[in-house]
Amino acid sequence: MECNPKIKSDSYDFFKDIEKYINKMKDPQYNNESSQFSSNCKNFSDTMKSSFKDKQIAISVCEDIMKLYKSLNTNNKELTQCNEYKNDCGFFNYWVNFKISKNIINGSHCIYYIYNGIDSQFMQSNFFYSNSDNIYDIDKNELDKMNILYRLYENYSELKTIINATRQQDKRSLLPFSTECCTDYIQAKYICNDDDNNESTFCQKLKSFESEYEKLYQEFDRKRSEFSDNLIKLSECPNNKIITTAVTGTVVGLIPLFGVLYKFTPMGQVIRSKIGILNNDISNNDDEMTNISLMEQENEQLPFQKGTYNIKYQSL
Repeated sequence: MECNPKIKSDSYDFFKDIEKYINKMKDPQYNNESSQFSSNCKNFSDTMKSSFKDKQIAISVCEDIMKLYKSLNTNNKELTQCNEYKNDCGFFNYWVNFKISKNIINGSHCIYYIYNGIDSQFMQSNFFYSNSDNIYDIDKNELDKMNILYRLYENYSELKTIINATRQQDKRSLLPFSTECCTDYIQAKYICNDDDNNESTFCQKLKSFESEYEKLYQEFDRKRSEFSDNLIKLSECPNNKIITTAVTGTVVGLIPLFGVLYKFTPMGQVIRSKIGILNNDISNNDDEMTNISLMEQENEQLPFQKGTYNIKYQSL
């Protein structure tokens, strides 16, 4: 089946209101809506079960999509009127693509086709107006970039809630969300450091995020004494842009989060203090380990070769 994935000039526009959508899905009432969709979604899973690993996954995807539809369709404004509710329609199409692509068996069907299966089960519902004409398959590369932006704002939203909390007991640790922000920001910045991409819509939206995050950091800085840990500045996120890499051997891979843990957490202090001890131990036992290694080589061939690495990093 030809899916015709694409990206439109306004596909990213909903990010102007992204905090509204994230907060809407954090509302407890939002997550209490699933039961009313159970029967219809079970029927959907029966007809589309071959596209998912099991029926329960199909039901869950259907329920998640319909929860968002009903949440956006307040006051019967109808998501069919996308000229009037442009960003709502844009976010709904993104969410449909995200939920289905995340759970579907690769290559089974198009996003549009799967959504039509959900749409057809709710045609008689009093809250639902068919809007399948406004659903399209988003280009996979662009969807991946949208997912990065969404996760950035999702963690930003958590950080904002913590920093603006008035009760001390609501001031949770910033570091988990700040670290996750760094992970996605490094990836996003790497994409936008490419000269061919730095003026793309994605990169423009990333600049908007940077601006919002900087405002949040300034707010944190004013309240720094209220928190037990740090909010990492985007400019201080560890860099994983590799300029030159020569890798031979069996181990290939980098763990960018290690830099965050090493620099900003108590774990880093422990690691740094242990490095000196470890170096001493290695030095003291070097001769012994060499002898052991030579004896082992006499008895059997080692199944791997020592790797060489030539890795450099450049500031963002």
